[in-house]
Amino acid sequence: MDRRSFIKVSAAGVLLPAVERFTPAEGMNRRKDAYNVVILGDTHYDSTDPELYHAGYTDPDPNREALHRSEFVRNGKMWADRCPRLVKRASCLVDENTKFIYQAGDLIQGDTADAETHKRFLEDTMDLLKKSMETDLPLVTVAGNHDLRGNDDAVATQAYRDCMIGRMSRELGKEITDTNFSFRVGDDAYVALNYASKDVPTIERMLKEAKGARHVFVLVHTPVFPFDGKYWYWFLAGNKKDSRSEERRYIRSLLARNNAIVLCGHTHYTELTDWKGDEGRITQMTFSSVWTNEKQASFKDLASGVKDYGELIQKEKPELKGGVATRLFDEYRPCIERYSTANSVGSYKMTVDGGSVWVDFYGGDSTRLTKRFNLR
Repeated sequence: MDRRSFIKVSAAGVLLPAVERFTPAEGMNRRKDAYNVVILGDTHYDSTDPELYHAGYTDPDPNREALHRSEFVRNGKMWADRCPRLVKRASCLVDENTKFIYQAGDLIQGDTADAETHKRFLEDTMDLLKKSMETDLPLVTVAGNHDLRGNDDAVATQAYRDCMIGRMSRELGKEITDTNFSFRVGDDAYVALNYASKDVPTIERMLKEAKGARHVFVLVHTPVFPFDGKYWYWFLAGNKKDSRSEERRYIRSLLARNNAIVLCGHTHYTELTDWKGDEGRITQMTFSSVWTNEKQASFKDLASGVKDYGELIQKEKPELKGGVATRLFDEYRPCIERYSTANSVGSYKMTVDGGSVWVDFYGGDSTRLTKRFNLR
């Protein structure tokens, strides 16, 4: 089945009776080929029974193991109540113009003892989300750091490949051969990247194949810009020493030349960053569905405006000032034109209408629009 056929077939998914439907922003007239994508950020699915997927889990670092086990408890509580409500609300965003569901990585908690358990964890979660969303539309996901984590990360990573390459092939109705893959929706290209891959030539090839698309959407777990938070170094080709700076800048150049729209997760925040450089533009939207407390269902900017970019982490950790983090934020800040971040979680609906792209955010399980982000 070719890419265009996949879209025609998958568009015949189930149309749900929604809690509430929303129309385009005032003054916007929909084109006939307008469509939408329903989005979930990190989900960290887990069972309320830690032994179901974590039996036999150990870590050589007792402190790290204790942290992970506290996450099992957190996740179990989320998925006993809040997250099912969130996913049910997301299902009501699906309509006749929805082409697929996107989940931005960290599908599962990970931390498994063996490959078979890891694959079962992944398949169970995919099946649960599709059943909860009550749709036959493709559910597209990308590799997140938790998706590749276990007693032996190499075993978990191979288990992810063995399971999800086949699963994405079935979801998209086309042959997928790697955890980096691409597909088309009409005139638009979707390039899905494994954040952990260091295969820059593959990224280059995939973006070259996307050349000429109306919009180039990049689906990746980690942000492509340094994150203004505790894990500031967790971004594509980033690390604490910035030892991959040449690769990082080259990937940034490739994305800018394609005027890419990056759809990512990882930070557990709802963020918008719009960057314009000499070679082009990168607009990044970050999503989260890790609903740990009710307050996250509301929206309040922690930072808003270019001057705030990089300030949160340096207030929290003043010892970072003048170091690698400061230099990274200083490198990116001059080309950032719009920036906002909030500790808010929920579900999202991205609408593509000709040259216009916007994301509607619904905090928690809200039936009312919480905030609209205009990407293009």
